[in-house]
Amino acid sequence: MTNFDITILGSNSAIFNHGRHPTAQVVNINNACFLVDCGEGTQERLHENKVKWFKIDHIFISHLHGDHYFGLIGLITTFNLLKRTAKLTIFGPKELKENN
Repeated sequence: MTNFDITILGSNSAIFNHGRHPTAQVVNINNACFLVDCGEGTQERLHENKVKWFKIDHIFISHLHGDHYFGLIGLITTFNLLKRTAKLTIFGPKELKENN
């Protein structure tokens, strides 16, 4: 039996809306966590939702609107500060790599 759940960390667009956050979702399949998009505040939302950060080995960025990836650099920096050594694979539009 497959264990599957989704935690919605944020579902808002680029314009602030009270009680909603920039887009980010965690998909958990048999305890493997995949982060889909990484808007600003994703780290805080991961903490609030008790998502184990080090279980995230894959991040998918759907497109390059800021509300979908502005939290990525901060998250990667935090992984580095916490001395993460596990491989982190990031999927996204080719421009994500070209612009950074």
